[in-house]
Amino acid sequence: MSARNPGTDLDLEWLSKVRVNTQAVLNRALHIQGLKLPKKQWQTAWLLKAASCIDLTTLAGDDTPSNVHRLCVKAIQPIRYDLLRRMDMHDKGLTTAAVCVYPSRVADAVRSLKASNSSLPVASVATGFPAGQTPLETRLQEVRMAVRDGATEIDIVINRTLALTGQWEGSDFIKTSTGKEAVNATYPVAIVMVRAIRDYFLRTGHKVYHHVTGQYAAYHELPMA
Repeated sequence: MSARNPGTDLDLEWLSKVRVNTQAVLNRALHIQGLKLPKKQWQTAWLLKAASCIDLTTLAGDDTPSNVHRLCVKAIQPIRYDLLRRMDMHDKGLTTAAVCVYPSRVADAVRSLKASNSSLPVASVATGFPAGQTPLETRLQEVRMAVRDGATEIDIVINRTLALTGQWEGSDFIKTSTGKEAVNATYPVAIVMVRAIRDYFLRTGHKVYHHVTGQYAAYHELPMA
């Protein structure tokens, strides 16, 4: 785990200079997607790596302790044991990166993981997910509850009205999507985001992460366009 990102002062001049050439991004996306995929053991290695980067997630309105427990069991062993044994990976401790649930289900997830002697982290969406339209005090209380119950990561949904109207004070992270819209993260969007993350790293020296609901990917997992 990298050191906590301390953030940086808002620089509206830097922000105002950001430009995205849509056609160039689309062309880059097509180029990357057209590259040859690794084969055989290299492909297997990448797939196993991908499994280890996922936040296995359930964010359904009918979540219960039992389906959260099943999620945790799957997160602890995301790949069938017989397949791992054939690859000599059965004793390498392969798990997903975390499990992600609503704040009201954090305690269930923590309890299930402890019962399995697993130290897998629990992430939780908060602050009025997915709409992000709840009052500030309600948001803060939701975060406090999730942390109290054992969440070690909080995925915060911003008030998108502020972003859409250019009120940037206070935003120091990016989130690809909630996963609840008709069209969510696309490959061109991911390219724009990793470029922004790269620019932030070059400017501050801090490597930050972007979050896609259901996935957890380091900034360097996509080719730097």
